[in-house]
Amino acid sequence: MAPTTHSAFLDMLPPELRINIYSHLLVASTPLKGQLARQDKTYDLHTAILRTNRQIHHEARSVFFGKNTFYITSIPPSQPGGDHDDDYEEEEGSGAFEPPLQLRDLPLVRHLEIDLLYYPRSMQTIRDRRTGIWKPVCVGAQRYSTSLSYLLSAVETRLLSLKLCADTRRYLDEPAVVVGIGNDSSSSNNDDRVEAQRILTGFYMADANPLFRKALARLHVADMALHFDFPESYFDFVVLKKVLCRQNLVELAGQVLDVRSDIRFKTAAKQEAGADDAYDIPDQGAVTLIPAFSSSPSV
Repeated sequence: MAPTTHSAFLDMLPPELRINIYSHLLVASTPLKGQLARQDKTYDLHTAILRTNRQIHHEARSVFFGKNTFYITSIPPSQPGGDHDDDYEEEEGSGAFEPPLQLRDLPLVRHLEIDLLYYPRSMQTIRDRRTGIWKPVCVGAQRYSTSLSYLLSAVETRLLSLKLCADTRRYLDEPAVVVGIGNDSSSSNNDDRVEAQRILTGFYMADANPLFRKALARLHVADMALHFDFPESYFDFVVLKKVLCRQNLVELAGQVLDVRSDIRFKTAAKQEAGADDAYDIPDQGAVTLIPAFSSSPSV
C-alpha cells in the first residue's frame, strides 16, 4: 500500500497540472504489452510516483490505467521439459493473458487492443459433420477466448476504444523469396495450409464462444478497429461494432490471409520476371473483403 506521508506537491499544484505531470511520467506513446509480447522493448515509465502517498497513488493510478492502451496477448502453453510431465492445463494452455490486469484495476481501463491470435504448438483439427469444413481442437484457445470475454465484460460500460489484432510476426519467419512458381509445390501448399489454420484458431474459438460474442456485442463503443500484422505487410480496418458483430471473425481473417497470399504471389512473380514485369504492386491501398468491410494494406 502507498505510504500516507504528506506531500507539499499536492498543496502547491492545481489538479489539472498534477494530471499533466502524471501523464508525462506514466503514459506510453505505444500500447503497453506484456513481457513475452514486448520482448526487449521498454517504455521508460516512472511508476515510482505511484508509491509516493495515498492521494498521489489514487490520482496517478487513474491516469496510468485510463490513458494508456493495453495490448492483450495470449500466454503460450509451456514447453514440455526433461523427464517430467507437465500438468494438463500447462500443456493445453491455461487461457491466461498478459499484461496481467487485475480485477480491481479494470474499471479504470479505457483503451484496449486484443490480439486474438492463439498459435498452438501443434495443429489438431476435426471435420464438422454438418458443414464438412475443418475446425480446430485447441483447449488453450478456447480458454483464452473465455478469459477475454470476462475481460470485456469487466470494462463493458467504460471502454472508449477497442482494436482487435493478430500479430503473427513473433511466430512467422521473414518470408523467403519464392522461385520456380510453376514447379510442384504440394509440400509448400500443405505448410501454408497448416500455418493458416494455426493463425485462424484463435478467431475460430472467439466466434464459437457465446460468452465472447455476447461480451463484444455489449460494449459501449460505436466502432472498432482491426489490425493484422505479417512480416511483410499489415492490414487496417475500422468498422461499426454492429456490423462486426454480425460477421464471422474467422471468415474476415481468412479473407485477409487470402489477400496476403495474393500479394505475396504477385511479389514473387515480379521478382522472378524482373523489374520490367507487368505486375504493379502498390505499397499501400484499399482492398474489399466482406461487404461493408474495407481494408488498407501496406507492404
